[in-house]
Amino acid sequence: MGRVANRLDQLGSADRVVPVLFVLTIGTRLALMLLVPQRPVSDAQWYMVRAAEMARGLGYQEAGHPTAFWPVGYPALLAASLWSCGPSLLGPMLLNLAGAAATLALVLGFGRALGIDRTAARMAGLILAVYPASIAYAGQAMSETVATALGMSAFLLLIVGRHRAPLVLLAGIAFGLATLMRAQMLLFPAGAVIGIALACRDWRPRQALAAGLLCYAGLAATVLPWTWRNVTVMNAPVLVSTNGGVALYTGANDLADGDFMAVERTPLWAQVGIPFADRIARQVDIDDRYKALARAWIARHPARWLALGPRKVMLVWRKDSDAFWALEASYPERSRTWTIVAGVNQLGYLAVLALAAVSLVPAAIGAVRRGPAQPLALLVPMPVFVSATAFGFTGQTRYHAPAMPFLILAAGVTIVRVAARLRRSAIGIAAPPGAVSIANDRRA
Repeated sequence: MGRVANRLDQLGSADRVVPVLFVLTIGTRLALMLLVPQRPVSDAQWYMVRAAEMARGLGYQEAGHPTAFWPVGYPALLAASLWSCGPSLLGPMLLNLAGAAATLALVLGFGRALGIDRTAARMAGLILAVYPASIAYAGQAMSETVATALGMSAFLLLIVGRHRAPLVLLAGIAFGLATLMRAQMLLFPAGAVIGIALACRDWRPRQALAAGLLCYAGLAATVLPWTWRNVTVMNAPVLVSTNGGVALYTGANDLADGDFMAVERTPLWAQVGIPFADRIARQVDIDDRYKALARAWIARHPARWLALGPRKVMLVWRKDSDAFWALEASYPERSRTWTIVAGVNQLGYLAVLALAAVSLVPAAIGAVRRGPAQPLALLVPMPVFVSATAFGFTGQTRYHAPAMPFLILAAGVTIVRVAARLRRSAIGIAAPPGAVSIANDRRA
C-alpha cells in the first residue's frame, strides 16, 4: 500500500509526468501506424475516396452526383490533409496524432476546470494513453479521434466561458464544426447547458436560456452555409446529412432488434420504392421516405419501439471491439492476436465503466437533487447523450467513443479516492492514535 501511495504521489507532483503522458500517447499511436499500418476499409475507405476527390477540386460528390450522405466535416479535413501532405495516409495519420494529443490535453483541462485532483486527472491521462481502442482508432482514417477532440473542446469552452458571451458564441461555433462531423452533435449543446445549470448552480434560468440561444447562434452560423450548399446543388434543405432516415429506420422496423443492420441487404429496402442503383442520385428522396416509414412504424408500434430503446442502450455499451475491425481486415492472418488484444481491451473497458459509475452516479444524483454544486456531474452529459442517441437510433458500439474520455476521467477520480481511503485505513490500523491524528490534520 505504501508503494502504491508513493507512486500516486509522484504521479500528482512530478513535473515530468505531463510531458511523459504526451510522449506515451503519441508514441503508442505512432508505433501502431508504423509497425501495423491499416488499410482503409468500410467507412474509412469511403471517407478517403471522397477526400481524394475533394482534394482534386471535384467537390463533395459520389459517382458524379453531389452528396451529403455523411457529414462533410471529416472528409473535408481529410481532403485538406491530402492536399498538404500528398495522396497517402500521412496526412490522415498526422490528423489523428494531433487529435489524440488534443484529447489528452482536454482530459487534463477538464480536470482543472472541474476541480478534480491533479493526481486523478493524470491517472486518467495514463489510462487514455494506453487505452487499446483509442490507439487502434488513431491508426484508421475514421472520424472518432478528431471528432471526439472537437466535441470535448466545444464543451470545455462552454463550461469555462459560460459567463462570457464571446466565449459562449465561440463554443457554439466549435459545436457547429463538431456537428459537421457528427450530425447528432446538433442536439448536444442543449443537454450541455442543462448539465451546467444543474451541476454548477451559478446560472439563473434566464442566464442559462440566453447562453443556450447564443451557443446555438454560433452553431447555426457554422452549419447553415453547408445547408445552403445542399439547397443549391441538391435542391433540398438538407441540414447536415442524408443518412438520418436510414439510421432512424434501422431501429424502427419489423426486423429491428436494436443492433445495426445493413438495410439495403434486407427485404426492407424494397419498401423505399427506389432501385438500389439510384441510391446516390436520389439520396434525398430515400432519406425522406425512410424517415416517413420510421415515424409511421413508431406510431403503429409505440410500445415495441419503447421496449427496443433499453436494448439499444445496452448494445451501445456492451462491448468495445469496433476499433479492431480494420486491424482484422488488414491482417486476417493475425486474427488470434487481435482477439487477444480485443479481449484485454474489453476487460479494461468494463473496469473503466465500473470505476466511472462509482464517482458519477452520486455526482449526478446530487446535481438532480439541487444540493451543493457538483462539478463532477459535468462528466455525465456526454455518456447520457450517447445513450439517448442509441435509444432513438441503434446501439452501434462505436457510438460510445466520444464518451470514453469523460468516463476515463471519472475512473481516474475513483482510483485515487479508493487509494486514499486504503491509505487512511492502513494508517489507522498500523499507526498509534497520535499518528492518525497527525494524518487527519494533514488531510484537512
